[in-house]
Amino acid sequence: MIDLFSSLTISGKELPNRIVMAPAASGFASVDGFVSSDLIEYYARRAQGGVGLILSEPLQVVPPPLGEGAVHLGIYADMFVPGLRRMVQAVRAHRSRVLLYLEAPATSADLPTSDLIALRDTFVLAAWRAHCAGSDGVLLSSADGGLLHTLVSPARNHRLDAYGGGVAGRMRLPLEMIEAMRAWMGSRLIVAFRLAAEEFSPGGMGLQDARVIARRVISAGVRLLDVTVASDDSATLARFPGWAVPLANGIKRVTPEVPVIGFGVQGDHQLADSLIRDGSIDMVSIDHTLRYHPDWPLRAREALS
Repeated sequence: MIDLFSSLTISGKELPNRIVMAPAASGFASVDGFVSSDLIEYYARRAQGGVGLILSEPLQVVPPPLGEGAVHLGIYADMFVPGLRRMVQAVRAHRSRVLLYLEAPATSADLPTSDLIALRDTFVLAAWRAHCAGSDGVLLSSADGGLLHTLVSPARNHRLDAYGGGVAGRMRLPLEMIEAMRAWMGSRLIVAFRLAAEEFSPGGMGLQDARVIARRVISAGVRLLDVTVASDDSATLARFPGWAVPLANGIKRVTPEVPVIGFGVQGDHQLADSLIRDGSIDMVSIDHTLRYHPDWPLRAREALS
């Protein structure tokens, strides 16, 4: 029977278990966007603790505005590759896999059409840099307030060109990115997609919208789905262990050919294991728990054995 510690193969790459470190800023990126020794240690420590797959913090594919320091890691130039390679190697030394999360600011969504097309190519080039750094793949997100979220969300996208309007227009840019990455790098790179199954806002995305998006990105070449929610006022949500699982399962029901990551177990290892065993989700995302308890996977394995 498949459980939390069963291995999983995605695009020919084997993951030692089904525990995923959720993408979140570590606070250890250098002020100029480079990988620091503290950041390498941070990720390596979670890999050492037994995480199967690490989804990195956001890496900006475009430079920060002139005069502003980097908010996140950078991947907008070749000079960032050596540091990212060291980070990836530190993670891989413990048998964990890592996907680099590519992002651009939400303000980019207001760019003229020609500039938006150029930004598409910038993402694809960043994916190549991720590959050169040894990453197992990349993560694109339509859920965390960045460029793709602003474009994909019907509540946020107000464009009147080919990249706005109905779902076909709103999905045009991410689909073009995914297809271009696949055309260039083939199956050498896992392309994962993070989507909001619910926005909890008037006119925002809901589960049915997310199901349509999931089917389209899979057709374009995505091989892993990371389900989350998006909310401008998340503090009003009632969060209890397992609260978000029905959303992830709702996506899994229409995407049986790719693994689906669910979240919301809040550090409950027995719940995480049971959700994998009963097929509700394929992998489980852990966030705050891993920040403060990097050995959570090892302790969960011991408790479940």
